[in-house]
Amino acid sequence: MFGESPSTTSPTSPQRSAKGYFKCGSCSKSYVRADHLIRHVRSHTREKPYVCHICNKGFARPDLMKRHAAGHENPDEGKRKRPPSYPKNGRVSQACAACAKSKLKCDEEKPCKRCREKGFTCDWPDGGNDASPSPVQGSHTDQPNDSLDDGLEQPSLSPFNPGEEAEMLDVIDPADLESPVAIDPYLPATGTNPLPDDGLSMTYGAQTISPAMDHDSGIFSVDGTFFPNFIPDSLIPSLARHDMDTSTNLPHDYIHDVFDHNVNFDFDLTDVDFGLIDFFNTRGIAEAPDRSDADSGIALGAEAYRRSSLSNWTPAHEDHAYAHQGDLSVPKSIDSPEANMRPERHILSERLSPGSRDLIFGMVLQTNTKATTTRIMKSFPSTELLDSLIQDYFEFQNCHIDSWIHGPTFQPNDQNPDMLAAVAAAGAIRSPIPTIRKLGFALMEVARLQLSSKYENDNSTTRDLRASQTFALSLDIGIWSGNGRRTEIAESFQQPLITMLRRSLRFRRSAYSTILPSVDDSPESLERKWRTWAEQESFKRLAHHLFLHDAQSAMMLNATPILSYAELELPFPAIRALWDAQSADEWRDIYLRTGTGPGRLPSLVDTLHNMSELSSFSGCIDSQLSIFILLHGLSALINEYHRLKFISKGSSKHWNALVISSRQQELSQVISFFRMVYHELADTPSPQILLVYEMISMFLYMSLEELQLFAGKEDKKEARRVYQSALEWINSIDSRRALWHAGQVLRAAKAMPPGSLTGFFAVGVYYASLAFWSYSVVYRAKNAKKPAGSPPEGHYGGRWPTVFLDGDDSTDVQKFISLGCGCPALQGPRSPVLVADPNQTMALARGVLRAEASHDALPPLVQSLCQLMGDLGNAARSSAVGSV
Repeated sequence: MFGESPSTTSPTSPQRSAKGYFKCGSCSKSYVRADHLIRHVRSHTREKPYVCHICNKGFARPDLMKRHAAGHENPDEGKRKRPPSYPKNGRVSQACAACAKSKLKCDEEKPCKRCREKGFTCDWPDGGNDASPSPVQGSHTDQPNDSLDDGLEQPSLSPFNPGEEAEMLDVIDPADLESPVAIDPYLPATGTNPLPDDGLSMTYGAQTISPAMDHDSGIFSVDGTFFPNFIPDSLIPSLARHDMDTSTNLPHDYIHDVFDHNVNFDFDLTDVDFGLIDFFNTRGIAEAPDRSDADSGIALGAEAYRRSSLSNWTPAHEDHAYAHQGDLSVPKSIDSPEANMRPERHILSERLSPGSRDLIFGMVLQTNTKATTTRIMKSFPSTELLDSLIQDYFEFQNCHIDSWIHGPTFQPNDQNPDMLAAVAAAGAIRSPIPTIRKLGFALMEVARLQLSSKYENDNSTTRDLRASQTFALSLDIGIWSGNGRRTEIAESFQQPLITMLRRSLRFRRSAYSTILPSVDDSPESLERKWRTWAEQESFKRLAHHLFLHDAQSAMMLNATPILSYAELELPFPAIRALWDAQSADEWRDIYLRTGTGPGRLPSLVDTLHNMSELSSFSGCIDSQLSIFILLHGLSALINEYHRLKFISKGSSKHWNALVISSRQQELSQVISFFRMVYHELADTPSPQILLVYEMISMFLYMSLEELQLFAGKEDKKEARRVYQSALEWINSIDSRRALWHAGQVLRAAKAMPPGSLTGFFAVGVYYASLAFWSYSVVYRAKNAKKPAGSPPEGHYGGRWPTVFLDGDDSTDVQKFISLGCGCPALQGPRSPVLVADPNQTMALARGVLRAEASHDALPPLVQSLCQLMGDLGNAARSSAVGSV
């Protein structure tokens, strides 16, 4: 083997290829030298790490960058010259048959020197004994080239504009040239030349290059930029796929002809280069999808986001706090005693009086503009309507896990008008009547403006419980309003309220004392203890409510929470029975019956350290609410994991990928342990807690930010940027884990009580549908380029069992998650809905949100989410039609 001469052993032979220690993870080509692999990999990644410090133009090789930069310093010397039309350095334009076969240099004589010495017959390819060598292709002569096909006009130098042929040379990397087969200056122009004689060859001096192209990989621009196939033509500046002239259209195998060769070439390796080798030796580059499928889906997805409330809000001149004051007036057909007065419903101990209604009306007039004063005075809501809205809010709070305003001690006629307006607004926004919902948002604006002036006029208000509760109500209404302006204002004003409670030590244990009732207490003393305990417990629940609000809004807005889980050292809220006690006597009896003592109750920090604390104190704390708070603390840890994973992508010099993977496994174990602890504490698991549990479990295995960007939340450019990450995600086990939890989110949502699937719970259903949508769209795009009639990859081939992701766990489910064996589906109203159909999965999720209610009866946020899911489903359906 070692005795063979280089002339008889091709560098691309199997013997040579088998020795390559550095293998490309995409096309399986192997190289002996690492720098050759790096240069080859850059043909896939389009990476140009060497940038000119003057004009910021990127280059794949340092020598090209240095030569380019020298052109800035010496413009005359830096200009590239047109390749000469005559052979240089002893190269000839045509070789005899014997020299061409041996790939050796041939003289410009007949017979040549080698044939004379060896005694060979010196035959020229044209068969003529007296013919001179043919002129070089592309040379500036009037002599036609007989090797060209009839009827095709050959360009003088290249299929590109004059002067650009030198620029095109940058595309060809000499270090990737393994064999002289494709580009060999010693081959004759005809006869033994292996290049396709299609009339489309480019010639540089004596070098004949086939400008072929691999349409599966992409195209080259005239400036040397490589564009993957899913990038649309509109984004390619210099070369369009479909608008090229026939004479300049590139044949099919250009990229592989150019990049499948290996020549020794010195190259400086960097740490980034070695990281690139590791990456591509372990993970291949996925195939680019057909643009008609992926790109059209992205385009329609971006348009869908622009029409939704989740898009970025752009303020206009008419957007201000007084824009909807006309909604403070209610028509008589809605505001009537018959419609609002229900004597049988008695949530609070007293009803709103006409005097309290007048106080609210006076506050409205103080913040009102003159243009709408007359209209508001004629039809401002009646006492019965306002009282009904206040009762509605406390009725809803009694059924909710997170109850944080103490109803038994709430006397409406003793409260400030801003507090009454905020509570009425919180009840109004849940109404199925659009006019009442608009009234609620208008009342919220009035209360917010009034609260601002109250804080400025008296700074002691920052420590007042009712003022803080009013502030928190305005944040709740704004963040889940489904309106961009109100959402942004609520997001902006979370920090002041958190700061007020932080400065008053409401997140610390020291701010709360132990209050114990006794059978010897007098009625006055017991009443005083009860009200003092209720105020302290209200502060405690308000602090935890703000933590929940901050965590939920961070998940909806994909932002970092403001309030850290490590700050919540205050004890968990007391048992719900104590909180719901209607009198001081009832409160004392429950306290003594449950045996709640003066012991140290656990906090969120304690339970994050050891979740078993919940089981030990289950009879002393509100178990459901404590579990809910702990679950949101885990969501903050998952948020931190994704932030760390984002900065450690690729070959980071500071972060270890093994640490990131270990962190995910650790969080997965913690989530599983949480589920066991919760099922031990709860005989009947709450669907609200199960929905949030499955939601944050889903977040552990998918990047919410990247999936939203791929769906079009910002623009097409960002969607294409994260496409490769989305493709890697569906090829991993994490995507199937996320799909399983997304199906369980829909299962929990179906079990929610009527009318409770709003706000954060509705957002959870949307995120679950987005996981299905992204998975199916990327999967179909990946399989769109397969030959007609060939079965798709993986579990959509039709030979696997149907796996219901919103059903019970089973062996088939575990096979699907671990091995990808199974056809994932959801339980539809009449038949299974395959995850492969994004339009049907979106329709199913919309049906869960609507739950037999009309569109106008749904809250604005739910309406917007349903509209967005419908538009994304139509985008996927349109892209599928376009690819047929």
